[in-house]
Amino acid sequence: MSAHGTPVDPGAETRSRAVSGDKSLLKLGRYEVVRELGKGAMGIVYLAKDPLIGRLVALKTIRAAAYADDDETKEFQQRFIREAQAAGILNHPAIVTVHDIGQDDASGVSFIAMEYVEGQNLKEVLAQGRALSFEQIGDIVMQVADALDFAHAKGIVHRDVKPANIILLDGYRAKITDFGIAKIASGVSNLTTTGQFLGTPNYMAPEQIKGAPVDGRTDIFSLGICLYECLTRRKPFGGDSLTSISYKIVHEPFAPLHEVNPQIPDGFADVVALCLAKEPGKRYQRAKDLAAALRQVVRGERPARPLDPMLAEETMVTHSRAEVREKPQQPPSDRQPTLEVPFPEAQEVEGASNTRPAAAKVAEAPPVVVPKPPRQPIARQLRNTLTNVRALPLWRRRMAAPLFIGIVALLVAGLVVAVAGIRKQQPVVPVVDTALEARRQKERDLREQGNELLREGRIAEARAKYEQLQRLAPGSPHVTRTMEQLNAIRQREEVGRQQILSARQKFDEGMARFNEKKYPEAIALFQESFSLNPNANESAEYLKLAQQEQQKIDAARNAKKTQTTRVASTTTTGTQGTTATTSTQPVNAAPAQLTTVFEHPFTDGRLIVRAGADIVANESLFVERPARLFRRATRAPKPVNVTNSLPAKNADVLIWVTVPAMNVQEHHQLPAVRFDAGSSHRLTIRYDQASKKFTYEMN
Repeated sequence: MSAHGTPVDPGAETRSRAVSGDKSLLKLGRYEVVRELGKGAMGIVYLAKDPLIGRLVALKTIRAAAYADDDETKEFQQRFIREAQAAGILNHPAIVTVHDIGQDDASGVSFIAMEYVEGQNLKEVLAQGRALSFEQIGDIVMQVADALDFAHAKGIVHRDVKPANIILLDGYRAKITDFGIAKIASGVSNLTTTGQFLGTPNYMAPEQIKGAPVDGRTDIFSLGICLYECLTRRKPFGGDSLTSISYKIVHEPFAPLHEVNPQIPDGFADVVALCLAKEPGKRYQRAKDLAAALRQVVRGERPARPLDPMLAEETMVTHSRAEVREKPQQPPSDRQPTLEVPFPEAQEVEGASNTRPAAAKVAEAPPVVVPKPPRQPIARQLRNTLTNVRALPLWRRRMAAPLFIGIVALLVAGLVVAVAGIRKQQPVVPVVDTALEARRQKERDLREQGNELLREGRIAEARAKYEQLQRLAPGSPHVTRTMEQLNAIRQREEVGRQQILSARQKFDEGMARFNEKKYPEAIALFQESFSLNPNANESAEYLKLAQQEQQKIDAARNAKKTQTTRVASTTTTGTQGTTATTSTQPVNAAPAQLTTVFEHPFTDGRLIVRAGADIVANESLFVERPARLFRRATRAPKPVNVTNSLPAKNADVLIWVTVPAMNVQEHHQLPAVRFDAGSSHRLTIRYDQASKKFTYEMN
């Protein structure tokens, strides 16, 4: 098992021994720790024993931040309990069960008591290079998909599906763990200005990276990445940094499966393509749909493509033929469904059970149908009946007049009843309401036109058609849901346009500073513009130009200082008369010195320090490590420790720290710093990763 999150105080658990006074036994709450299973980023995972019932459990420890105040600690504990309770309601064969939650009074460590299972996680299996057949891969992902669908039905989203959280038992039975841990981990650190960034970057969905709301389709995207990695033994979206990985997940397609391994069955390509769709609406809408598709692929069939939720015809109703025969006729209404299609029993039987062998179906002989004799007309039947009656012996006898009249009356009454029955069997032709039919036809035309515009990607025109359809059928659930989806798309486009306009405004301000040759300010504005709109190539180009121009100015200034030093040295070693003349001139004061020190974890960005009009530091925050035989090119943080001279003066010290990959735009001012002639100053900049705050010290 593995833990994940943010490390806070890894030694807090061990200090509970001294508190309890037992040097040989570690206890957390009522649980007796047997041994350590592993260390995670959030804490330590122990194998422990419940003394009440003697059950072995896995204790995952989670500790709140030491720097958090009382309100934050209380909020963390409440959130911890809430998320653990949510995970505890999941009782599924493919989900690691949560038994208990608690907090150790001695150390203050919160923990979750989970089901202890023995096995390896999928990440370890892949790292060891163990062979997995395509059928085994499909079966493993099917089990996880069924478990996720069960959790989604309970309203719980995992948000951190990855191979490390999928445990394989004997017989390749899969169990998924750490339900709710991604949510609990968000309580350890404060919110940033753009929201929470939860999950593992290589397995995150585009909506997680963008900070948009997530649902069960987010887990389907992450599970699709796991399926891709199992099939190809490589990740679909790789990169050297968090920025490049995030950009590829949001914008770039993945390499097709057949390009990586042509032996992969064709059905997996369709499943992976649907799982890794950038838009959630184009993926599988339920994890059980993904599991059903994988079952078809394992059986060697082509997976059925689900209906597009935006274009689903929800006004079509299906019934069995028996229901159609038994259902009484309803009077026409203004709000009847557009079309009613009976569902064939043949398809129902075939879909319910398909276990009969094909040979048996061929061997079965069709039933013999005996044709019915044609029905004679009523008049002919009546004539034959009268002829037969006249042939009877009684017909030749004379009968009393009343008896004869009675027989005739009975025959006439029977004829009337027969005619009435025949007319009753004839269908009644309903009266057609032309206005209602015209209205329904217009609704059908508007719906077809709107769906066609949606297929072509013309959202605005499709929205206009559905607005007309909503006015004609205001109570239609299909139209209402479609309008809600179209309004959400329109809102997202509006937010994107506003972000692009803001990026353009920052770019224009940067161009103004660039034209004024205020390159440090231009660099900061260009970097902010590029972070708002990464697709703007001109922002990147002018950012590079501004950095080059600033480097030229720094080089020229350094050359000028070197030349001034040489001239002063030559003047000192000149003739005595010249020296005497020089000594009579006023001597410039010695320059002041400023040393800038910055220790940081960043692998991207730049630091600029300016004292008045003089730039005393313009340093990159990272260093490129070239690729070698067994190592890819990477970036590493570069500590800043630079000393520069500046004229003696009183000036404000301006500091810019820009890190586009982490959306950091830090600007700080130290007012009225006095730089005396010959003095030395030290500017120390510190960054707290937990609180994401900068501190400055000048001496």
